[in-house]
Amino acid sequence: MSELDLILNCWRAGVPGAVLATVVHVKGSAYRRPGARMLILPDGQPIGSISGGCLEGDVCRKAWWLTQNATPALRVYDSMSDDDAVWEFGLGCNGVVQVLLERIDSPDVDQSLHYLEASRSNRTPAAIATVISTPPASGLKVGSRLMLDDTHVSGSLASTKHRSTLCQHARVALREGANRTVVLEGHQLFIEAFQPPLRVVIFGAGPDALPLVSLAKWLGWCVVVADGRHAYARQDRFAQADRVVVASADDPTGGVLIDHGTAVILMTHNYPHDLKLLECIVPLGPRYLGVLGPRIRTQRLLEHLDPTENVFELQAPIGLDIGAETPESIAISIVAEIQATLTGRAGGMLKLRRGPIHVREQTGDEEPSMQKGTRV
Repeated sequence: MSELDLILNCWRAGVPGAVLATVVHVKGSAYRRPGARMLILPDGQPIGSISGGCLEGDVCRKAWWLTQNATPALRVYDSMSDDDAVWEFGLGCNGVVQVLLERIDSPDVDQSLHYLEASRSNRTPAAIATVISTPPASGLKVGSRLMLDDTHVSGSLASTKHRSTLCQHARVALREGANRTVVLEGHQLFIEAFQPPLRVVIFGAGPDALPLVSLAKWLGWCVVVADGRHAYARQDRFAQADRVVVASADDPTGGVLIDHGTAVILMTHNYPHDLKLLECIVPLGPRYLGVLGPRIRTQRLLEHLDPTENVFELQAPIGLDIGAETPESIAISIVAEIQATLTGRAGGMLKLRRGPIHVREQTGDEEPSMQKGTRV
């Protein structure tokens, strides 16, 4: 379950007095990027993380009194300075991290979480713009928000003169799938793009699917398991899966929705069944399609498919080359390959990567450029 899922669970439970800490801006190097969240419960216990462990202690100690009177606060941690606080916090990265602290039961946070829950339930992308700092005598307040999806714009910022410009920035963030910081007339805002959880469909309910389901759910993905064997395709065997489907010979996919945002894994260990599945799935163009088994087996499968269909994105043998042998390590290699595919990475060793590990945060001036930003 992802950090956001855990935070939403606490919010639904109505935990009073909890403080939401969100990384809203990073300059230089940092362990977590903008959008990382942590919820500090009234007893000081955290859910989630905003760093590699160096900031959590200070935030948990001070979050309550920094947000007294339900006033949001922006906390800045600068490990690029020579201040003694760098050593006090044990900061290991050479960067500046801005953390926004807000009471989870404040109207702005409550409204944004309601909106986010609805967008995730409807599986629609959404963007949220949040004021993180203001100039003196500003008419806006820190924590004010604008929420946007394909059809609606809402939030306290939706009625301000900045609505049109913010909507443009939000749409750019959604198109690029990248968070960004913008400055409008001296106001600094954090714009975050949210995508619905990745839908992962696993065909094959054998024992090797069990650790794969666990890892996928740990990442917050929506997982569906399908198999034609009633004894295997049982919800009690895959308690963590969102859905377990019994397929049939007439409908090998079991009626499971597969679209351009779906990751599909074939691990039925059944050659004729894999062939039927590929004939159904390849024309749908899923975002990721991987087949378990030797390369020669997959080549034989492809020989039976319509050559006009695009099968060049097929991942076979499935997974990254990490020397996996056990079901658990094979699951790690598959999940890692899917993650690399989602982020456009090759999946190699970081020490061999040229350039920064993380994509630099996008920034925008008062008028957003509608050109796609360069990622480095």
